Amino acid sequence: MKTIVAGWVGLLLMLAGCAQTPTGTSDADRLHNAIALDDAGFVQDLVRSGKINVNSRTATPGFPEGAPLIVVAARYGSLRTLRYLMGAGANINARAPTGETALMIASYFGSDESGATVTNSRHEQVVRILVEAGASLENESHHYTPLAYAAYKGHDRIVRYLLERGARVDADADGGVIYVNTPLMMAAIQGHFDTAVWLLRAGADARVRVYLGHTATELAAKYNHQNMVGALRCAESLVPGEKFEQKCARR
Repeated sequence: MKTIVAGWVGLLLMLAGCAQTPTGTSDADRLHNAIALDDAGFVQDLVRSGKINVNSRTATPGFPEGAPLIVVAARYGSLRTLRYLMGAGANINARAPTGETALMIASYFGSDESGATVTNSRHEQVVRILVEAGASLENESHHYTPLAYAAYKGHDRIVRYLLERGARVDADADGGVIYVNTPLMMAAIQGHFDTAVWLLRAGADARVRVYLGHTATELAAKYNHQNMVGALRCAESLVPGEKFEQKCARR
């Protein structure tokens, strides 16, 4: 079970400390703050001086032992720094200690600090840059995918983009069973109706169940998102070849 939940727990721990850019005077603090403020020149100077390389790690809230610079840049939507690191050869699929890649982190954020989604946000641009450069759309078995992170936050533009680029809508579900929540389940937990509709239109299987756990419909009911239950139940009744929008979209 530890491997199943490690990524999600790690991200929640990361969120606990990320509301504000921390201050400090250590070299690690200065590097972290430079990335958060998108001071690509500062990062470039450190690389040129040999003090760090583009695949170095630095302490950041949630990851005191250090996360790859590209992951930190993705968290803050630091586009100049991200482009510099990628152009200098940074590993775009490098992982934080709990398994998150830059694409996963960018898919999760994409909103301002009040929680409001930002149209054409920097994080959405980060997602596009990373995907176009070949970042992995998936994750290791039994771990959450970038699409799951975006669905949890209701970032529909990112959800739609990842689907268009080929992200698996049901992740690694096999035989109607999965060991972590599917993107549809993530949307159901949070009550993101429109996100769920996009996923269902893309072919998400509402009948998938977490091993010894719930379906998306049951999760919507559990978290009191009754506006979603009817549509999800209808989606469960679809027969092969039947389209969600033809039968269930108005539920």
